[in-house]
Amino acid sequence: MNEVNINHFQFEYDLTWMSFFQNHLGQTYLRYGGREDIGAESHLNKDSLLLAMRETLRLHSQKTPREFSRFEPSNETVSTPIEIPSMVKILAKRQNKCVHCHEVKSANLKELQLTGKLEKRMVFTYPSPLNLGIQLDAVEQNKIQSIVKSSAAETTGLKANDIIQSLDGHPVFTFADVTRVLELAPDEGVLKVEAKREGVTIESEIRLADSWKTNGDPSWRESTHIVGPNSGFWAVELTASQRKSMKIDEDKLALRANAIWGDWAKKAGIKHGDVVTSIDGKSNKMSIKQLQTYLQMNKEWGEVVKLVVIRKRKPKRLTMTLPQENHD
Repeated sequence: MNEVNINHFQFEYDLTWMSFFQNHLGQTYLRYGGREDIGAESHLNKDSLLLAMRETLRLHSQKTPREFSRFEPSNETVSTPIEIPSMVKILAKRQNKCVHCHEVKSANLKELQLTGKLEKRMVFTYPSPLNLGIQLDAVEQNKIQSIVKSSAAETTGLKANDIIQSLDGHPVFTFADVTRVLELAPDEGVLKVEAKREGVTIESEIRLADSWKTNGDPSWRESTHIVGPNSGFWAVELTASQRKSMKIDEDKLALRANAIWGDWAKKAGIKHGDVVTSIDGKSNKMSIKQLQTYLQMNKEWGEVVKLVVIRKRKPKRLTMTLPQENHD
């Protein structure tokens, strides 16, 4: 990402892979990439990529790229990741000077943190259409696979197999196209949807409210480490047989500590091999990434949290004072 113009190529930097199909003027035909919370490759597959490439060729033959707009910015003003002050500091500390996508977002969030403008909700960029109750097909990515019950989309009249043509007046063809529009959608208001059902055009509106952008599980997002403290230890989930042996239900928290790096975790008394069964009063099943993210998104630097661990088959209560500042 070192020399990429981030004023022009704007996308969810936390994700795994993104591509832009453009003409020689830098005008975009479509974007391809993006993911759901469930997995990095939820919408990355050969068949959908082929569809995107064919659609690009069709649009190119018709000479109909998308106009430069708030959705598709021009490349006239150039800004690169290595110009971000926080990125300069990151690169100065290491021999490898290659900038990864997620570091662009982290550096920008760090800048906001330094000026006192950072909010935890800023982690939730490029929201999934699932946040509104729309599950998109993994291959034909502007086709609705299903509508989630009791969601914002349920009352719109949209149905499975409807083909979304545009959102907020902007044409969409891929999952990435959709998330780009959702990124720039308001926190509250309405989102206009144009779809086709058996060749007939349908116009509808989705009401945006109730913090819709911050729904979902952010534990895959690398940028969460900027907004809050982590546990200072790593752990692995117990297997089914280990849970049975320790009489821990399948839906309960059961993480065995296997690496402890934070002084705050060491001072709390966490030992290698301890099985964490509760943190901050939470005992629901979590992966170690979800546990880290829970702290980062819900606790502040220097706060105190309570833990329960099982050590030598006996429960032990611990108190952890989280670090006072980001140690990255």
